[in-house]
Amino acid sequence: MDERTFKQMHEETAEPLRRYAARVLGSVAAADDIVQETYLRALGSATFPTGLPQARAYLFRIASNLIRDAWRRQKRAAQSVEVADAVYVEKEGLRLDLSRLFQTLTLQERQLIWLAYVEGDDHAAIGTVLGLGEGSVRVMLHRARRRFEAALRGGGYE
Repeated sequence: MDERTFKQMHEETAEPLRRYAARVLGSVAAADDIVQETYLRALGSATFPTGLPQARAYLFRIASNLIRDAWRRQKRAAQSVEVADAVYVEKEGLRLDLSRLFQTLTLQERQLIWLAYVEGDDHAAIGTVLGLGEGSVRVMLHRARRRFEAALRGGGYE
């Protein structure tokens, strides 16, 4: 991959990758590490795709695997998770409350919801990123959405 192509790909994918990792992990610092490692692994891969849509899916797949590894390390270390400041919501209290409620979901539920509703990926693209079948994504996303809706209702949101 030449430098120009890499710069274009990086400009179009770095910030969405960072937001995804930050929100799912709950840590901007951890997200920065994930993004950096994602690009290192992708560029070192002999099978890195050349087209932007394929490269984007490939990068999100690597990031998802790294997020899963980081999640396991966090659980083992029983570290407290800082609130990510990756998505802007006008009212500070609301943003913090929504972040707290989002953190109640499992890792996979966070990934599914983020990829579907923030990144706007369809079921096939989410399946590619997370290594799941399209039908499984549909069912799991529906369940994740229901759990998040229940958490929102429990937090006083309609």
